[in-house]
Amino acid sequence: MDKKIISTIYDFCLEEDYDSTLLATLNLLKNSSAREALEGDSFTFLSSMIPLVEDNSIKARIIETIVESSNYVSNDTKLLDEYIRLVSLGEVVLSEAVRCFGAFSVSGITMNEIFTKLAESPDKELAIEILVLMGNRDWGDLPSHLESFANEVKTLQRLSYRSGVISTFLLIVHPLCSKYAHIGELSIGYPSSEVAVNDWAWVTPESTKYMLDRKIVSQKEANILVELGRLIRSDKNLDEADMAKLYTRFFEGKNPFDVMYTLPE
Repeated sequence: MDKKIISTIYDFCLEEDYDSTLLATLNLLKNSSAREALEGDSFTFLSSMIPLVEDNSIKARIIETIVESSNYVSNDTKLLDEYIRLVSLGEVVLSEAVRCFGAFSVSGITMNEIFTKLAESPDKELAIEILVLMGNRDWGDLPSHLESFANEVKTLQRLSYRSGVISTFLLIVHPLCSKYAHIGELSIGYPSSEVAVNDWAWVTPESTKYMLDRKIVSQKEANILVELGRLIRSDKNLDEADMAKLYTRFFEGKNPFDVMYTLPE
């Protein structure tokens, strides 16, 4: 099936007005089991199509199709360089970029190379956003001029993690957040407090060790998160009084968003 699709891609590249149909064909290949059947010759052929395509978003989709195939293995950075160029031009959806860079990291390109090339790309803010969402902190030895950039990424990774934890806590303990989560515009990560409760991971002191070691939460905050976890696991119905006490102790009268986006000392 993959050979038929690739043949179709080639035919479209020879036509003048092929963009929409070619993109649909690439989406079919990228999101089907046929992608897993791609191998050496297919990768070479798809790579050769990139210079023939004028639309940058389609170039990016070809690269994603290649790199995200489980059979693709290469330490050649040519595709990575081209993909970063396209990302910097705004031709790639952020979530797709994060997934593709993750695929690069398991196909033979090191995180050191990915980090360095992103850090030196024109759009620094976008590079930071991608690296934060990737979540990886093991970048190997970096040149000294990138130390400040790396520290900024690490800080924002901690803030991202912290905001996710506290927004989930808020969803559970704040009655209005819980009541209106399904219609609210805030992106909390869970469609309802019930789902958040079922997925609550902090039940023992050991479960908060990762966050404490990285100074994502304070010891006081970690204790309250664990207390909520124990209430959840006790099969006791979480009443408003319990939730109000946890909320008050956690935020201490401060604006929840100020707390959410302020790392502990």
